[in-house]
Amino acid sequence: MPLARRQPSSIPLALGDLLLVTLVFLLGYWLRHYLLAPVLSGALGMADDFRLSFDNYLLSGTVMGVIEVLMLQAFGVYRQTYGLAHLEEMAWILRSSFMAVVVTFAFTFATRQLYFSRFVLLFAFPAASLAVALWHWLYRRMARRRSRRRQMSIRAAIVGAGPAARDLAGFMTHRSPLPYTLAGFVRPSTSTEEQVVEDVVETPDVIGWALESSVEELIIADPTMDRAEVARLIYECERHDLAYKLVADVFALVSLTTRVVHLGGTTMIESVPPPLSGSRLLIKRAVDLLIAVPLTLLLLPAGLLIALAIVIDTGLPVFYRQRRLGRDNKPFTILKFRSMRVGADRERKQLEHRNEASGPLFKIRRDPRVTRVGRFLRKWSLDELPQLLNVLSGQMSLVGPRPPLPEEVERYSQRQLKRLRALPGITGVWQVSGRSELGFEDMVKLDLYYVDNWSIWMDLSIMLLTLPAVVSSRGAY
Repeated sequence: MPLARRQPSSIPLALGDLLLVTLVFLLGYWLRHYLLAPVLSGALGMADDFRLSFDNYLLSGTVMGVIEVLMLQAFGVYRQTYGLAHLEEMAWILRSSFMAVVVTFAFTFATRQLYFSRFVLLFAFPAASLAVALWHWLYRRMARRRSRRRQMSIRAAIVGAGPAARDLAGFMTHRSPLPYTLAGFVRPSTSTEEQVVEDVVETPDVIGWALESSVEELIIADPTMDRAEVARLIYECERHDLAYKLVADVFALVSLTTRVVHLGGTTMIESVPPPLSGSRLLIKRAVDLLIAVPLTLLLLPAGLLIALAIVIDTGLPVFYRQRRLGRDNKPFTILKFRSMRVGADRERKQLEHRNEASGPLFKIRRDPRVTRVGRFLRKWSLDELPQLLNVLSGQMSLVGPRPPLPEEVERYSQRQLKRLRALPGITGVWQVSGRSELGFEDMVKLDLYYVDNWSIWMDLSIMLLTLPAVVSSRGAY
């Protein structure tokens, strides 16, 4: 069966989007004109005499649903493969919902619906985004299960036996949006990289082996291969109608973000300014303040209760202060609610042999230094709340890479230092992708992806995905 037919149809997904957006719009109509009408008219003195009929809102809701589906299609959300799956998809859903609301507002203005409720439009943007995102997650989850149950997974082989091949195989097996079955690893004859995977096939006829093994997709993941051998493999794949992917060694490019351009028929890679520069830094700062100020005031009572619990449990101090490195390697003092006993830093050397994290990180799943209250705070990430003060002071952002310790940065490679080009964040791609369950190299890759692909929509997506990540407590210890 061709790979294109192996992928689940996007038609049910689009029809579900259309229905959901329309229902969300009508829910906003019911909230405004029925549930909230007595409150708004009584407490705020807002008149509720002027309202459009249900038919008007049904028409406008349908328009918004159609526009949203068209935007999702135009932005490629209905395709089946994503670099970071849920994060990329959430960002495009937010874009599509925003554009759908804007077009719907223009439609109501053009059709002279003068008494149209602005509350419905304001409600529709976040509500429709969340509803569509949840529906997409459920649909893709069901589609993957159905594909595996019907044995419709894609049989793929990886050309390579090094770290890139190993990491890619782990993603394809456990986290890929599409169901893959790994046929094996093939070591190319011109490879010079260290072998880190087992059960490697060594053959001069890679294509012949792939065809005999019923491989449907060949993934070339060895950056040390000879260019002539890569070209020959690609040509042979095309000649035998064998799908292929070529892993680009993009992480070797550490100067700036890049893009592919064509000059006189020659394909080239050129550097472009990083997205987090110039006026975009001001936009990011404005969004931080717009959200952090009311959030700090809203969470102040909870903060006082946490402080009281810490004092009752282990006494003062309430806060834990630690020197971290921020944007451009500038040091700052990060604030947290204290979750360990006093003097825990001095005990770290005695616990180095129990470290469960990779690279420069230090993590212990059952750290004996954590207090009773601290275990609760860490499980629900409540110890991070004082970092809102770091955000207000401009030392951190709501979203960004994890702020590293100075001793961690001393062990960074040149490529890993690139993650310090952005303000560190309370939450980030790492936190919504598994936190401490991910290794150091995975964290670096995710942070570099964020630095190179930042957008305000990505920040909003990460903020929305942070809540379910906190509730699940996955990787929190």
